[in-house]
Formats: sequence, structure tokens, C-alpha cells
Amino acid sequence: MTIRMIFIILGASIVTYCTRFPLMVISGKWKIPSKLTKFMSFIAPAILTSLIVPTIFISKGNIEISFNNKYLVASVITALVAYFSKNMLVAMITGITTVGILMYVL
Repeated sequence: MTIRMIFIILGASIVTYCTRFPLMVISGKWKIPSKLTKFMSFIAPAILTSLIVPTIFISKGNIEISFNNKYLVASVITALVAYFSKNMLVAMITGITTVGILMYVL
């Protein structure tokens, strides 16, 4: 690990702390409105979706919705396992294993 990487990690951690600390101080003194709390509960799923969807559906710059799309097949299988098992660990292991098998086989 280079000194530059250490400075990048330290800088990112300081920026993250500085952006979250004021909200922690404010939320300790005041009650956060229920509408804001409800709005904030949708932020993490929205960001996660915006990161995952392009990976699943876009291949080599084109939208690919077919059985040839390994990530799409693996995500459908993983979603089904997650829905029926209700177990995050089982779903993650299924997803990783499915992608590995599809990459090896196809």
C-alpha cells in the first residue's frame, strides 16, 4: 500500500465523518420529522438499485435482456432464493455461486 493510498483512505474517512457528524449532533437535540425519516429510509435501496441495475442489464454498452446475460440469470435465481428462503446469507452464497458456475460453464 502506497502513501498516496493511505492519504486517500484517510481523506475519505475524514470527509465521511465531517458530513455525518453535524446530522448526528442535530438529531440528538431535535426529533426528526416522520416524513423525513420515511424519505431517508428509501435512500439506501435507491442507491443500491442504481448501482446494481446497470451491472445486470448493460453488457458492452448495450442493453441485454436474454438468457445469454449471465448476470441477469444469476440475479433472477438469487432473487427467487432470497424471496423463498428469507435468508440473506443463503441468497448471497447462491448469487456468488451462480455467477461462478455460469462464468465457468458458459
